[in-house]
Amino acid sequence: MQGKDPFLALLGLFILGTVFFFCGESSVTSPPPVALEKPVEIPPPTPKIVEPRPSPAPPPVPPVSAPAVLKKKIDELLMGTTIMFRINSATLLPEGRAVLNSVAAILHEDPTAAFEVGGHTDNVGSEHANRVLSEQRAKAVVEYLISKGIVADRLTPKGYGASRPITENSTDEGRQQNRRIEFSIGTTGEQS
Repeated sequence: MQGKDPFLALLGLFILGTVFFFCGESSVTSPPPVALEKPVEIPPPTPKIVEPRPSPAPPPVPPVSAPAVLKKKIDELLMGTTIMFRINSATLLPEGRAVLNSVAAILHEDPTAAFEVGGHTDNVGSEHANRVLSEQRAKAVVEYLISKGIVADRLTPKGYGASRPITENSTDEGRQQNRRIEFSIGTTGEQS
């Protein structure tokens, strides 16, 4: 094994000498860096401008008609309040007139708004009698409002009898709720 070691050492020296001979000294070292005569200026990166997106416009709010505003006020007034009549009669009681005074004040806010005045009853009695009574009560309300300065063309009385209950007629409380006057938006000149 000793004979091989000197041989390998000589072989390594031979290879290195050949490389220096054919390639020169520069093949062993790297060349020095070269400075450019006119260095190229690299501009700084331009910031990316992101314009904010406009927020979407809210959906347009539909205008509320004057009659709708008045109807809401009347509905709020009548909620939990009944326009009182004598039993089986179209005669207004003082409590009923007091409520109608407030309704008249609301109706004076817009002299162009027209309403149907609907009379409703419970289901006690015949259908025909209830329809007649509900119509008489609706007419009594219209006449009272006219006496308070509301133009007759703005109000149309209509009797529905027991055909449009808002609750069951099986209890006294339910029947009392079904005996009512309602105001619905109408058109001018519907007076019958």
